[in-house]
Amino acid sequence: MHAPELGRFLRRRLGDPHAASDLVQDTFLRVVERPETRVQDLRAYLFAIARNLLLNHVKQEARRRTDAVPHEWMAEVAADVPTPEDEVHSRLELERLHRLIAALPPRTQQIFALNRIDGLSHADVARRLGLSESAVQKHLAQAVLHVTRALRGQGA
Repeated sequence: MHAPELGRFLRRRLGDPHAASDLVQDTFLRVVERPETRVQDLRAYLFAIARNLLLNHVKQEARRRTDAVPHEWMAEVAADVPTPEDEVHSRLELERLHRLIAALPPRTQQIFALNRIDGLSHADVARRLGLSESAVQKHLAQAVLHVTRALRGQGA
């Protein structure tokens, strides 16, 4: 009884008879799935459901849609691959960091590695090495200060 009217309503807004037909079916399916719902105006209720389904459909289509981009534009996009210069620079910085850490006292190196490289908490490092958490924090502060100063060019 209301299906043809709903179909026209949805076709006008979508411009796609197949999608409109699917939404009409979904509208009636929603009504059938909720038999406990008391409705005074069935037509208004059906149109409200159809409008909500239409809005959801349009949103989903907008998310799925991707505009075609000319291939020439893709050539202008920077590659996510480091240049040989970037690789050399990164390797030199990493070697410098290794030298800075190697200049620390052995216990501080060990604590720094357990915390910053292995990801152990201060408490876990303290337990593993038989130290207090306070001692671990002091060693880490010393290591971070040493590395930070050296990287900023202030010496060790």
